[in-house]
Amino acid sequence: MNILMFILTLISGILYMKIDLLFGIFLGVVSLVFLAGQFEISKEKYHAHMFVGSIIVLFFAGMSLLEYLTGFLRPILGEERITLSAGHYTLFLTGLVALFMIFKKRMRSE
Repeated sequence: MNILMFILTLISGILYMKIDLLFGIFLGVVSLVFLAGQFEISKEKYHAHMFVGSIIVLFFAGMSLLEYLTGFLRPILGEERITLSAGHYTLFLTGLVALFMIFKKRMRSE
C-alpha cells in the first residue's frame, strides 16, 4: 500500500506543479515518506510511515477542498474563482485513500 500512496502522492505533486509550484514540490517530498515506509522493517508490522504520511496527505487534501469550497468568496474580494484541475482531483483521491488507511489503522489498534 506504501507504493500505491507513493505513486498517487507523486502524481498529485507533479500535476499540482502547474497550479502551485511550491505546493507541488512539497507533495513530491511527502511522497518520499511513503517510499521510506516501503523499506521499514518492523516485527509488529506497525507502519508508522504509512500512518504519518496519510495524516499529512489528508490534512492538505482537506485544506485544498476547503479552499475550493470557500471559493465563492473570491469574486467578492476581486479574485478569480478556483477551477478544479487534474492535480486537485488526484489530491482528493489520495486524501480519500489516506482517510481509509487512517481508519483501517485505527480500527486495527482498538
